[in-house]
Amino acid sequence: MHLIYPRFVENEHKSWSRPRIFHALYNLAMAETSEDFGGTRIRFEYMFEALATAMKTAANEENHLIASSEAERFGLESTAPSKPIGEAWQTTENGFTLWFQWRYYDQSAPFSIQKDMNILSVELRQGDKVLRRVEERFED
Repeated sequence: MHLIYPRFVENEHKSWSRPRIFHALYNLAMAETSEDFGGTRIRFEYMFEALATAMKTAANEENHLIASSEAERFGLESTAPSKPIGEAWQTTENGFTLWFQWRYYDQSAPFSIQKDMNILSVELRQGDKVLRRVEERFED
């Protein structure tokens, strides 16, 4: 499935501020669609793309809250993370699930202080099948 706005964001509006880009992506994702199977898929695809964009920005700015706040703005509800030390959000509708997670781990070893590794991931699932998955990492 080809979506319209990733090219729109990446190529035509590089000078836009982060809030303006996120607002445009949010409006696309939340635009009215029919509540049938196809409408849910399209809306979830747009939400996936918006979260992937937010994750890339969060990784570049080394701040997971940028992506986490977008997940909450889309109405994803808090759920148990797949691995400890982190947070996760998800929403399910018409058999589709959009799942977002932020987690981190300490990379330090004895006599070697290291930065924490932060991992942001988003998945679009249909039932148990993962349709799309994106992950971003950064150290802080």
